[in-house]
Amino acid sequence: MAKSQKRPIESSRRTRPARARAMAKRSSSAVPGELLEGHVTQAAPGGAVHAVLTGGVTIEALCPAHIDARWLAEAARLAPVSAVFLMARPSGRHVLFGLFPTRAQTEVRVDLVIRGREVRVDADQVHLGSRNAQLRLDSEGNVTVRGRDVTSHARRVNRIKGGAIRLN
Repeated sequence: MAKSQKRPIESSRRTRPARARAMAKRSSSAVPGELLEGHVTQAAPGGAVHAVLTGGVTIEALCPAHIDARWLAEAARLAPVSAVFLMARPSGRHVLFGLFPTRAQTEVRVDLVIRGREVRVDADQVHLGSRNAQLRLDSEGNVTVRGRDVTSHARRVNRIKGGAIRLN
């Protein structure tokens, strides 16, 4: 090779899109398994959340199934939700680990859907209530149903049993 010809300088980093390089740079400062503090700013219906870490770094994190993404999206619209993130191994993805709602989010209400072959609630007391109806189960075995109209319907036999039964 003649002295006048210069060899092309090879880049030490591979040619990756800018976004991938930025994600790798941000992730390299965090150690897998280390908790990172930040705030959730948006939640997507697909289970991803957009957040800003304490140092100002913006990340996209996975939202676990036990966190209601609809509630989180509504709460983040009101104010950023304080959160803790964990970097998963070996993928290096950020995962939402915990939420710490503030007073701004206390009144956030969204529709809740629970799906399952069996839903079990194990508690000392259970209170289901809506605007004009209530069902209470207490720790002593008392069941209270209150409502404007209460309907009991059976396809076969509808039994009423008790030590004493009062009608009206």
